[in-house]
Amino acid sequence: MEEGFRDLFQATVDALNNMGLTVYEAKTYLTLLQKHPSHGHEISRRSGVPGPKIYETLSRMVQKGLVAVLNTDPQMYSPLPYQEFLTRKSNEFQVTEQLLAANLEKISMPAVDITLWQLTNHDVLIAKARDLIDGAKKAVLTSMWPPQGRLLEKSLAAARQRGVAIVSIQFEQEVIEVGKVFRHVQVDTVYDRHSGELTMVVDESVGLFMSRPPDREWNGFWTTNPGVVKLMTNYIRHDIYSNKLIYRFEKAVKEEFGEQLQELLNLEVD
Repeated sequence: MEEGFRDLFQATVDALNNMGLTVYEAKTYLTLLQKHPSHGHEISRRSGVPGPKIYETLSRMVQKGLVAVLNTDPQMYSPLPYQEFLTRKSNEFQVTEQLLAANLEKISMPAVDITLWQLTNHDVLIAKARDLIDGAKKAVLTSMWPPQGRLLEKSLAAARQRGVAIVSIQFEQEVIEVGKVFRHVQVDTVYDRHSGELTMVVDESVGLFMSRPPDREWNGFWTTNPGVVKLMTNYIRHDIYSNKLIYRFEKAVKEEFGEQLQELLNLEVD
């Protein structure tokens, strides 16, 4: 057997082995495809399957319908045509695939997306935010500053026209008047803690965050991870809750916590 053909033969044996045939069965089947009908001794000699094993192997293959026994003397064997073999295996695979799909659906927990896509460019982040808004079907919840808000205004307005609920909490007195708008309380610490941030959740299924820390470049991420999206949703909602309470009871809150809410923001004191 020439080296090139030997490699082809062995690769095909390996493939048939992966499809469920034993190595001896695979070698026997390929040998019969090369020359048939053949008797057991010849098949053993040409395939390399040991003599004591060849008839045991042929018997199994007859039971599987891969080999036919001819009524000759000496007894000879002929292989199932390879086209029929491949068709049979394809049908078996489809049945197995369908069975596995049905059973695994019942057994498996729903897949959880743990992916977070990081982005590092302001324009890229804004473009992604627009894409998410343009694909919104139910709701957009966001916390933003005017510079980013103005870049997203057209997409937000178009989403509003489609019937998407738009709810935002915005920093500074200037706001983007789309949907329901809440103003963040104006204290000095707002700029230190939140300057340049944009947090957004779309349809409670995808979230985006971007920021520019002092003396650093813009960076951020978007994700469909349910846990992260829930965290982002709760962050925005609780910020709105807090600011509604502060504005509703501003005089009492500032008397209690100071004009800049310093005692409220200091977590080390009551």
